[in-house]
Amino acid sequence: MVILFKGTDKAKNYAPQALSLCAGLAATKYLKKTLVLQLTTKYPVEKYLIGKRVGEQSIDDNKYIFEDTGMDSLTRRAGVKSFTNSHFANAVVPAVSSDNLFDILKVSKKVEADVEREVIQEPESVGAIIKSAERIYDNVFILCDGKADKVVEAVLPYVDKTVTCISQGKKEEITAPGTANSYYLVTNYDYKSQFSARHMQKLYGAKKMYIMPYNVDFKDYYTNENMIQFILSNTEPEKSDYSYHLITEMSKLTRVLIGDDEEDDDEFRFNSKTFTRLVQEPKVLSGGNARIEVTEKKFLRPSKTLVHVSVNEEFQEEPESETVEALDPKQLKKLKAEKKKEERRLKKEEAKKIREEKKAEKARIKEQKKSGKEIKEETEGHMFERGLERKEA
Repeated sequence: MVILFKGTDKAKNYAPQALSLCAGLAATKYLKKTLVLQLTTKYPVEKYLIGKRVGEQSIDDNKYIFEDTGMDSLTRRAGVKSFTNSHFANAVVPAVSSDNLFDILKVSKKVEADVEREVIQEPESVGAIIKSAERIYDNVFILCDGKADKVVEAVLPYVDKTVTCISQGKKEEITAPGTANSYYLVTNYDYKSQFSARHMQKLYGAKKMYIMPYNVDFKDYYTNENMIQFILSNTEPEKSDYSYHLITEMSKLTRVLIGDDEEDDDEFRFNSKTFTRLVQEPKVLSGGNARIEVTEKKFLRPSKTLVHVSVNEEFQEEPESETVEALDPKQLKKLKAEKKKEERRLKKEEAKKIREEKKAEKARIKEQKKSGKEIKEETEGHMFERGLERKEA
């Protein structure tokens, strides 16, 4: 499978980082033989992935600067129509120790204009590299400049799928063409933004919109030119890990690109009802039709705790609306009259009930008074008899 990543007419929109992460997941998580190459010199992918351990080896022939490895080592073999495994073994830089699992063709040392001109004038030379790579690798990831629409158009016949990286916000112009299987990826996605994934989907008229959530750890790793370490450490993150959002969403895109038929796990499909906050202590809330689960994730600062809050709501389905026929005016008038009559009857019954309760209450009070008077008279009689008995004694 040949997959091309590009930006828009406005910016690259983190296309190199997105390609590096997808390619890394395809190789390390799904164990697919993966090759990364690029047709632009502006954003070296190997610098983000393995920049710390890549050594510069070049020779100068007074016209061009060729690399002993990378695209230059293959493109300078003009007469070669098909490249073998040994050709790639001598040209690529392995990102991991396993053979052909995750290899990188280093970016050309030529100037950008020369690279673009060669691709546009002789697309067959790049096509030979891509076709040869397809026989060795399961997936070939290609990075292009979204502004170089002619370069994209020249290599498009050799590409199966394209991914256009867009920014979260207003719609950007996209001149470079895409394949029939084209996808959009919103990079540095923020769940709290009013430009939601659904909004971006409608804005670009896409069937589905993929997202790459912002992750500061991921940013630190590619800034320090050691993204491969981040990928190897987060291929299977737990739901409480900070990287779970990013890896889960990018894994969905990766599975689609490499043709994996595994179904998406939408248990943590993040939307406006999922939040990430810093709290002082873990909390668990529930009630009504909502349940909030908070998972603790401690970092170096013990006073802070990162939590993932997922609100799961359940609502009863509304019954299907039944067709109501219009009533005849006379029949409607009759129904209203019957309704009023029934209301008057209910009011009369309620009033009668209240009167009976009051009457019963008065009878009860009268009976209590009567019994109290008899007790008083009986008590006075007993006291009088006792007084007479005392006098006689």
